[in-house]
Amino acid sequence: MKKASFFSPSRLCLLVLAASLLGASAQQAPALSYDGPITIRKGGTYRGNWRSLDPNTAAVEIVTREPVIIEYSNIESRGNLIRSRYVRANVTVRHTRGVALNPSLPASARQYPGRFLLLEEFESATVENNELIGTSGMYFRKYLGNPAKGQTIRILRNRARNIDGRYSDGKNRFSDIGAHIVQFLQFNDIKDIAKAEIAWNEIINEPGKSRVEENINMFKSSGTPDSPILIHDNYIQGAYAVSPAADKKYFGGGLMLGDGSAKTLDAAVGFIRAYRNQIVSTSNQGIAIAAGHDIEAYENRVISSGYLPGGTPIAAQNVGLYVWDLYGDKHRKTFFNNVMRDNLVGWARPLISPTAQHPIWFPDCAQTASGQSLCTGNRILQAPITQTMEAQEYERWKAKLRNAKVAIGPQTPR
Repeated sequence: MKKASFFSPSRLCLLVLAASLLGASAQQAPALSYDGPITIRKGGTYRGNWRSLDPNTAAVEIVTREPVIIEYSNIESRGNLIRSRYVRANVTVRHTRGVALNPSLPASARQYPGRFLLLEEFESATVENNELIGTSGMYFRKYLGNPAKGQTIRILRNRARNIDGRYSDGKNRFSDIGAHIVQFLQFNDIKDIAKAEIAWNEIINEPGKSRVEENINMFKSSGTPDSPILIHDNYIQGAYAVSPAADKKYFGGGLMLGDGSAKTLDAAVGFIRAYRNQIVSTSNQGIAIAAGHDIEAYENRVISSGYLPGGTPIAAQNVGLYVWDLYGDKHRKTFFNNVMRDNLVGWARPLISPTAQHPIWFPDCAQTASGQSLCTGNRILQAPITQTMEAQEYERWKAKLRNAKVAIGPQTPR
């Protein structure tokens, strides 16, 4: 392991770090001591605790193409936590806890919590067993990797709480109106990537403490015919407007598998598979395909009662599953072969009536040669869809983790 000058691998430091990663209380271990922001200029493995109190400075800035591993660390920041831009970075982040601090700027600055990881014009990213608290998630733009070298994106076994795009509104306050569009995971212009995988992540957002758009968004990004982007076995709970009881124009949700209009196939989103995910209470939609080609969602569980925890209806509650050519791209021949099949859906609309549902909407699903829809086998749960049913989904998720022997979030150092 490469030890940077800012890391002292003393026995006490390792004990404190391990206790933090296990979620120990302040009474069980000494408080963590943080160093200031760092810039990584050489490849290697880095461990430490870093904090940035400047919204314009990342806690960790990576400015090398050499492979960098950040592990068993604690990061806090008023801006981005880990960032690399334009250097064709190769980054692994694992067993690390990241906490976004309020930028503590006036609302006019339009500053929102920092990204846990922001990569632009990069070659590879592996993000495993981390914890994200109050961040604006992860943003990946412009993949420049070589699939033949195994360079790809893998987002596995992470735990996220309250993905938040709300604007800061002064010292340790957030706006009750304005927000930036953020995601747990945003792909932007990730083209022709092989062996990309997003799996076994747990994302939970609470109303009044978060503001995510889609939890996972595939924007003008694509896998390959032989190796589609795989989004599977994730648990996603909650996607809410800043004011979820009042805002009817909120368009966020669970999975946006196809997003962004495209005039050519090279520019279009495509070759994506989403399966065995659990989507709970995500307001506007559960799973959506609004653009692209060769996208398939199957064997997912999508459930929403349409109520906030206190029993107030969600104003923007819309639809469980949809396949809709939002941008009118069929005439450009960039919207085709999109299917949702064999999913379980219960999607209540309590503002209409106690038993009203809107589980599926497939105006633009792929069809057979004889004109029959391929969006078949979807099972609709009987109304009413309740908050008890939502809670049961989380218990189902925990049992699923136990049975698969999957551990999410940071683990202790080896």
